[in-house]
Parts: sequence; C-alpha cells; structure tokens
Amino acid sequence: MATSAADYEAFGTLCREYLAWARERYADMPWLVEAVFGHQAFDTELNQLAQTYGPPAGRLLIARAGEDALGGDPVGAGAIRGLTDGVCEMKRLFVSARGRGLGLGRALAEGLIAQARADGFKAMRLDTARRLTEAISLYETLGFRPIPAYRHYPDDLAPHLLFMEIAL
Repeated sequence: MATSAADYEAFGTLCREYLAWARERYADMPWLVEAVFGHQAFDTELNQLAQTYGPPAGRLLIARAGEDALGGDPVGAGAIRGLTDGVCEMKRLFVSARGRGLGLGRALAEGLIAQARADGFKAMRLDTARRLTEAISLYETLGFRPIPAYRHYPDDLAPHLLFMEIAL
C-alpha cells in the first residue's frame, strides 16, 4: 500500500504515462482522449493525488520491477476512492510497457478489490473506454458487470465509455 510522497510522485508519473499511452491508442480519435481527461479534470487530479487516493477514503497500490521489488522501478499502479456510502471506484489501473506480460494488471486489480473489501466497501465501480478490450476482459474475469452510467459525461463521450461494477 502506497502512502509516502515518493509513492504519490511515482503514481503521478505512471498516470502521465497512461495519458501518453491513451493518446497513442486513440491516435485516430485524439479529441476523445483530450475530452475525457479534460472532463475528469486530470490536471487537477495530478495535483491532489494524496488527497484523492490517500487514506482514509482512498488507497493506492504500486507494482515495482527489479530484484528488490520494494525499491524497484514503478511499472504499474491502481487506486480506489470512496464514491458514496459503501461504494468505491477503481481508478487509473495501468501497467507500463516495462511491466506488461507479468500479470501485474490482474494482481493490482485483485489487490484493490481485496483492500476495498477490507475497508468495508460493498461494491466497486469503474469506467473504461470501450476500445480497451483487454482491460474489459480482465474486469469481466474478476466479476465486474456492465451497469448504467454512475457519473455524467457529455453526450459525445458517453457512447465511447463503459461503466462496470462488482459486488464485494
């Protein structure tokens, strides 16, 4: 579980890497990436990572690579934050190219789900882009199912997004 300033700095670096990756993945639709991240106030989020994803309402996990995993290079991360009473949201699950193929995405997601259960949440939600089929497949194997939108997005963005939930 991440708690230090260095952990949040590493998470911020991975979040920026995620944005760059999303821009590449959606190179044919650059407006979509900019609109979604703009709607989510991504720049503001980056300036408030500890407040948004820190205890008591949030948690942050970082996967590290290298011989000493505790001091290794951050290669993946994910976070949860409380939404409403009993419901949390998984956010910013991402594994960099340096960490792909090692099962880190699944391990991070399972760790976040376990932490949410331990924290007493009854359900976990997430939103993802419909084009991120690998992520959607992972979420489905973990037990997430599609649900109606739980947050508002503008009409031009909504068709490109999928909302999911798992009972904890």
